[in-house]
Amino acid sequence: MIGNFTLCLKREALLGRGVIGDHLGQVAFFVMIAALFPLAVGPSPDLLRQLGPSVIWISALLSALPVFDRLFAEDDRQGWLEQVSLMQGGLTSYVGARLISWYLLCVLPLLVITPVLVLLYDLPISSLKVLLPSLAIGTACLNFLGAISASLTLGARRATLLVALLVLPLSLPVLIFGVAITQSYLAGFNFAGQAKLLGAVFLFLLAVSPVATIAALRSVLEDK
Repeated sequence: MIGNFTLCLKREALLGRGVIGDHLGQVAFFVMIAALFPLAVGPSPDLLRQLGPSVIWISALLSALPVFDRLFAEDDRQGWLEQVSLMQGGLTSYVGARLISWYLLCVLPLLVITPVLVLLYDLPISSLKVLLPSLAIGTACLNFLGAISASLTLGARRATLLVALLVLPLSLPVLIFGVAITQSYLAGFNFAGQAKLLGAVFLFLLAVSPVATIAALRSVLEDK
C-alpha cells in the first residue's frame, strides 16, 4: 500500500507540472474577484476593513469551484481509475495522493497571494497570523467537500454546476467560522471558540471525505 501511495504521489508530481498554468489562472481569478468588491462598494477604508475577511473567504471559495469537477474527470477518461482500482488498496492511495497534490497546487498559491489582498483591504498585517492558518484549514475543508462532490458527479452532464450546487451549501459552516475568526481578532475578541469549531469541521471531513470519495468512485467504476 505504501508503494502504491508513493507511485501515485510521483505521478501527481509529474502531472502537476503540466497544469501549473490552470492553477495560476485560479490565482488570477481569486485576485480578480477580491479586487472587484472595492469598485462596487466604494473606497471607504472603514467599510473595506469590515468587508475584507468575508471577501477574501468568498473569493477563495468561488475561485476553487470551477476546478473541482476536473479532480477525477481526466483520470476517468484515460482509464487510470480502472487500473488503480485493480490494485490492492489502489483507490485509497490514489485518493490520498490526489487530495494532497490538489491542495498543494490549488491552495498554496492562494495563501501566497493573500497578503496582497490584506493590503488591498487595508487590514493590519498582524491579521495574517490568524487569517492564513484559518484560510489554510478552511480551504482544506473545501477541498474535502470538492472531492466528495466531484466523485459523486463523475461522468454526469454539467458536472461543474452540480459540484457547485453540492459544495456551496455544505461550505457555509466553514465560511462562517473562518470569517468569524478574523473578524473577532480584528475586534479584539477571543476567537478560540470559532477556531475550535473550524478545527472540528476539518477533523470530521478528514475522516469522512476520503471514505466517501473512495466509495463514490468505486460505485462509478462498478456501473461501467
